Amino acid sequence: MPKSKPIPEDFVKFTGFPTRHNCDPDNPWQAFLWMLVALPYQEGAQLALPVDYMQFVSRRLWDLGLRQTVEPKLRYEFPQDSDPNWLSNPGRWVDASTPLTDPRRPVEQAVDQLVAQQASELATELIKRMSPAQRRAALEAAPDGLEAG
Repeated sequence: MPKSKPIPEDFVKFTGFPTRHNCDPDNPWQAFLWMLVALPYQEGAQLALPVDYMQFVSRRLWDLGLRQTVEPKLRYEFPQDSDPNWLSNPGRWVDASTPLTDPRRPVEQAVDQLVAQQASELATELIKRMSPAQRRAALEAAPDGLEAG
């Protein structure tokens, strides 16, 4: 049985959904992460592999000398509310010159339509329904400053 390799010290787990705008092009662990979303002929999910594994793929591409030198010809678009099965739709890559649609994920669009009181009630209800492990994971993924109460 092969021994597992230790995680490199410079590895920092990426949180959130990788897009060109939130991946650091100078960080080997993130430089190509956004390019691994909604791979060709992929159906049913935006991510074929866990994000942390895709970070290792990004690092491998970096170590092989790959760098982005030209502007991309394609742009990723999140699935829209009107898309069939938007929860399992992988989104799509479109020509970069295509006019922008609303870039927010459907869940972001829905939350943005709530007034502050509704958003607070929704957050409370969702937290009540989470297991302790889900709560810990949500707090780890939350922006800085959010603490368990």
